[in-house]
Amino acid sequence: MPTSKYRRVPSYHNKQKKKYPHVEEVPVVSVKTITTMPIVVESEETETKEQPKKSNKQQFRFVLLVFIITAGIALWLMQNSIIAYYQQTYHSNSILTKLKQYAWWQTGSRAGEALNNGVSQLNQSIKSANLSTITAFNDNYAYTDSYKAKLQQQLKLAQEQHRLAQKKAAIENDMKAAFTLTAADEVFFAGDSLMQGVAPHVQKWLSEVYGIKSINLSKQSTGLTYPGFFNWPQTIANTLDNNPHIKILVMFLGPNDPWDIPDPHNGSRFVSFASPQWESIYRSHIKTIMDSARQHQVTVLWLTPPDMRKQKLNEQMIYLRQITADEVSKNHGYVVDTRAMLGSNGDQFYDTVTQADGKKIKTRSSDGIHFTISGQKIIARNIFNRFNLPAQITDNDTTNVQ
Repeated sequence: MPTSKYRRVPSYHNKQKKKYPHVEEVPVVSVKTITTMPIVVESEETETKEQPKKSNKQQFRFVLLVFIITAGIALWLMQNSIIAYYQQTYHSNSILTKLKQYAWWQTGSRAGEALNNGVSQLNQSIKSANLSTITAFNDNYAYTDSYKAKLQQQLKLAQEQHRLAQKKAAIENDMKAAFTLTAADEVFFAGDSLMQGVAPHVQKWLSEVYGIKSINLSKQSTGLTYPGFFNWPQTIANTLDNNPHIKILVMFLGPNDPWDIPDPHNGSRFVSFASPQWESIYRSHIKTIMDSARQHQVTVLWLTPPDMRKQKLNEQMIYLRQITADEVSKNHGYVVDTRAMLGSNGDQFYDTVTQADGKKIKTRSSDGIHFTISGQKIIARNIFNRFNLPAQITDNDTTNVQ
């Protein structure tokens, strides 16, 4: 151990360090003693006082009061509906009607009506808004171009159908007015042998059941092509002049007309049937009759001839039907096609008609031109059904077609 002038005491620390070299020296920290004083913090929470619960009786009174007030307001606003219901149910006035003398009660009536109108308008506005929204969505998002085109086509078709329906209804109304008959009116029948068989049936029904008079000047072998033999335009004009009570003129011509006719400007030559000049002359005769009827405010019902058994005559009737129907329609007359009522579905001749029960009735005579009695009555019934007739004057109804 080393010595010195001043004796040193051996260092214990150094010895420990040498003795235990693996132990690291830990610095010594001086800890001061901190004295803390207890602090009392007052709680910020306020004491909650327990509210006393309402009794069941108080709750019942409150609910009852609310109910009475609500019922009173509802009665005040809905008084009109309640009074009407009471009257319809008990057939007497409600006690509420006595309150109508008070202004405050009348105010409730007006308020109720205003409320109902407002609700109705609101519902209508909601419906319109919904429809607009749905339509806009469908048009802009849901529908394809092809589907839109299809919808547009359907709309045009519906509009056309509506237009045709309106036109048909207007025609029916016009016909109803044009064919209205009173006991003071008369019906005028004119034509050839076809009319000779049909007119008497209609005349009988008009006279016996409704007391309506009629004139029948039908004459066999007559037509519009030979006015020198029988001049129908002149005969009709004279008859209308002399009988102011005629309301309806019924015409039935055709089978005696498909012939060459004398040239009105040169009697030595004839105009060929169905030629442009022939058609012009024939149409002029029809127009003359229509003009006479219009001047006397007479409705014209013109029957076109049915199909014929002989092929040539049938083809001639097809032509005559076309020009007759066209000329009569242009001059505001009414055309009746007799083919369908006699069992024909076009230009083919049929001499029987099948009834609803499947029974066949013979309608044409053996010559293929004229009608049997059954055929005459079928056509007569179709004419008769177009009349808008007054009340019957007798119970003897002889109008059944047999």
